[in-house]
Amino acid sequence: MIPQRTATGAASALVAALALMPLFAAGETTSILKSTLEGQEEMEANIVRFDVGEEWVTDRHIHPGHVFVYVTEGSIEVDVEGEDPRRIAAGEAFYEPPDRPMVARTMSSDGASFIVFQVGPQDKPIMVSQPE
Repeated sequence: MIPQRTATGAASALVAALALMPLFAAGETTSILKSTLEGQEEMEANIVRFDVGEEWVTDRHIHPGHVFVYVTEGSIEVDVEGEDPRRIAAGEAFYEPPDRPMVARTMSSDGASFIVFQVGPQDKPIMVSQPE
């Protein structure tokens, strides 16, 4: 049962990563983990690594779940609607509440890498485009 669950989880993570391609066209995504939460089967955790270039910028979007980001290399700017833009550098982390429109971009001339950990509704994309 574990191999089937792992294969299903890996396939779901790949589909989720491919769904992000328009938002992260100048970057590469690597799914690390996707799992339901015991006792809360309607919720799941996703951990994804993003490696992005110097010209990387997202579309305006929301995250349906709670998002925690840890920057491992370089720096990014996060502009959440209703807040001042903030710069997050390697070794720093931040929390983003669900359903807050935002845009992110690279601030480093050599790109950036960061890990996104999201807890949200099962089988929902971790990002949803929100054009103005």
